[in-house]
Amino acid sequence: MSGKYSDSPALRLTVGKSTVRYRLHCALALCVLSSLCLLYARGYPLLAALLLLPASLLLWRLRRDGMTGAVVCWKAGAWSVEREGRRRPVHISPRSIALPWVIYLAWREPAPGAGGDLWLFADSAPRPQLRGLRVRLTLER
Repeated sequence: MSGKYSDSPALRLTVGKSTVRYRLHCALALCVLSSLCLLYARGYPLLAALLLLPASLLLWRLRRDGMTGAVVCWKAGAWSVEREGRRRPVHISPRSIALPWVIYLAWREPAPGAGGDLWLFADSAPRPQLRGLRVRLTLER
């Protein structure tokens, strides 16, 4: 880390529930339901019935955000993620993106093959914390 940013304030972002994420999930469910109805109406009732179970299972799995309550930390150049009472050091991936309405945060853990990702919408955390995360991601590049 360069000396220019060595005295930057620490970041501690707690992930909360997001209404935007919930609305996007509802929109996805409506799209899937509409697609299955169109398949049925076009004369493919067997295909629609076969796709109903996997589509329902995927929507059920996407319903819950497993990262709610997790804490993303940055202090003195070191990133970590706290989840379920365990703190893990991580390396932020260059795949991470910060847009005005969403932040995609991808990371790798020191253990081989371990990693994770996180979608943060504008209402997932307080604005100052999201702004701090955007600044940190910009400086990481």
